Amino acid sequence: MADHAPQKFLSGAAILTIAANTMNGPGITTLPDVTGDAGIALYLALIATSVLMAAFVSRRMVYDEWSSLDQSCRNPPAQEDEEDAADTDLEEIESLIKNGDGEEPSPGDFVNQPDLSKTCIVGLTREACGQKTSVYVAIAMVASALCLALAQMMVCAAILDSMMITLAGKTCALGFPEELSSWEPSSWVHCSTDASMKPFSTTDAPMSLISVGTVLAASAAVAMGTVDLDDLIPVQYCLFSFLVASVFRFSYVMSNMAHESLGEHLEETPREVSWFVGPSPFRSVGPIMFSFAFIVTAPPLSCMAKSEKIAYSSLGWSCVVMGMLYALIGISGAALSSAIRSGRIEGNDTNLLSLILLSGDENGPHLIDLVFIGLFGFSQVASVPVYCLLAKDTLINDAGLPPTPSFLMSNVVPWIIIALTYNASFFEAFVNWSGLVILGFCNFSLPLWLDLRLKEVRASAIKSISHGTMDNTDRTTRIVLTLVTASISAVIVMSTTDSLSATGFVFLMICALIQANANVQLRFYSLIALIKNSLKSFSGRFIERRDCVNK
Repeated sequence: MADHAPQKFLSGAAILTIAANTMNGPGITTLPDVTGDAGIALYLALIATSVLMAAFVSRRMVYDEWSSLDQSCRNPPAQEDEEDAADTDLEEIESLIKNGDGEEPSPGDFVNQPDLSKTCIVGLTREACGQKTSVYVAIAMVASALCLALAQMMVCAAILDSMMITLAGKTCALGFPEELSSWEPSSWVHCSTDASMKPFSTTDAPMSLISVGTVLAASAAVAMGTVDLDDLIPVQYCLFSFLVASVFRFSYVMSNMAHESLGEHLEETPREVSWFVGPSPFRSVGPIMFSFAFIVTAPPLSCMAKSEKIAYSSLGWSCVVMGMLYALIGISGAALSSAIRSGRIEGNDTNLLSLILLSGDENGPHLIDLVFIGLFGFSQVASVPVYCLLAKDTLINDAGLPPTPSFLMSNVVPWIIIALTYNASFFEAFVNWSGLVILGFCNFSLPLWLDLRLKEVRASAIKSISHGTMDNTDRTTRIVLTLVTASISAVIVMSTTDSLSATGFVFLMICALIQANANVQLRFYSLIALIKNSLKSFSGRFIERRDCVNK
């Protein structure tokens, strides 16, 4: 047997933690509002549906990655020595047999893991559709990673700045003066006392700022980006514990605030939270769905697992855990959010952190709540190095850039963009729309479409009899792909037109188009299979007749 380099593994708990941290994004701060719009029953139903959808998509993606090992065994690379080739094949087969049942191998065993450069979403696209299509997908992957990273970076910086305002009374930032003739020190330094998600929006500060929160968040994120993913496991565990503790504390505070502020008159609130369907149910679909948009970052986690079962089980349970946290934070804050929007409680913002800042007495929130706000802010940093890793790997493996420029472009350049647009009014709209258009399709539709396409390509490569047929898994994948793609398209239309009729029309049209395309492909592959079988039959009869003539 050939010697192998030491392998790096992620345990099931590590995969679950990193995936959960990746799902922890800006969307969680809007869930109290979303619950009030959807209604409690519908909100829980949408959470459960999104959990099942994200778990199913990640399961299919993990299967596509690990089934590439079967392909490599059937089509091994050319070897100069036949004995070495046989030895390599035997080792691969033994590894597959040893790990195929999902049991975790002993530390000394070599595990045949998927090659990330070939089994990431770009690599799978190259296998399924060719090099040209994979280039477009690589661009989409980098764009998705940057959208996720930029939104997360902005939230981290804003939370830390708000915490500085609450603790010290103000936060300051260094900004280039708008008038080049103004070189006084006071024109470079800008301070704010507004503890919100846009701390400098009420000041005369310029668009480009380097704030204290930005420096703290950037320092932590770039430092985490300099080490490998498996070396960050203790940090990821710590930041995930910050998130869980913050969610429970915030839920307790918001429930008490609603009870103390509304008291026995809670049912008289003009915008009472409905137990079933709320006033704006369709507006709640997008924020809930995109709160589970972590699939694009899952391939590195899957490739570092010790078995396929560990990979998909951990990713699935991460969806369940985050679904429970989302449900808790949404339900506990819905009444308070609705009371503020209806005017029963004074407040200008119904963002999660703004609700917590309203707690306490006339001196402000309690010190313990400020501590948990800070912990929650640092928990948001956990996903930033994962997004940057996705962008860096794509730039190295698919764009051919050296490691150092790839690191700078994926870990440093986004923070420069944050500094240049920190106080820009258009930044939030840019991130929301770019994420809405790119992120949904890349996270949910593309992996499912690749799963269906790869089955046909791999079946055709080994001349399998399953080529052109659909089993129960394929039918389920097709249904989920149809519903997910139609839902994402409907969310985009609803956000653009605010028309329920147009949204329904687009949803039904996308469903019809995908199903019609599936029927055409199935009939096409059935026709191809019929022609091939007929040719084989004709060729066999011709050979038999020729043999009879020769005799």
